[in-house]
Amino acid sequence: MLTKAEARKVMLAIPGTDERPWFNQPSVFIHDRFLAKTHHKEDAVTLQVGSMEMRDMMLEAEPKLFYITDHYRKFPIVLIHLSALTKTVLKEMLVGRAAQLAAMPPIKRRPKTKKKIAAKRVKR
Repeated sequence: MLTKAEARKVMLAIPGTDERPWFNQPSVFIHDRFLAKTHHKEDAVTLQVGSMEMRDMMLEAEPKLFYITDHYRKFPIVLIHLSALTKTVLKEMLVGRAAQLAAMPPIKRRPKTKKKIAAKRVKR
């Protein structure tokens, strides 16, 4: 069994990871891609997986470890029960997913443009 703080330490110990907000929640990224986070309501880790098929296989293979809520039905994400999780298992899952993300091409971001604010005309 892990606490949220222990899970966060394991996530941030993966080489190349950093923490930043994602949907206003502290989350762990690797190579500018979301990796995982501790869930803000559930006693769980939120882990992005490679595909919906992979997610469904994980849910079927280990129902005591993995689950989803209605919010995540349309996304390749699983929730992992902290009560059924060990540091070793979490690290293995994160290292495997981090390797997949590292092998992907870099994310091409559009340069941020400054929004032009229309000047208000003053009537004289």
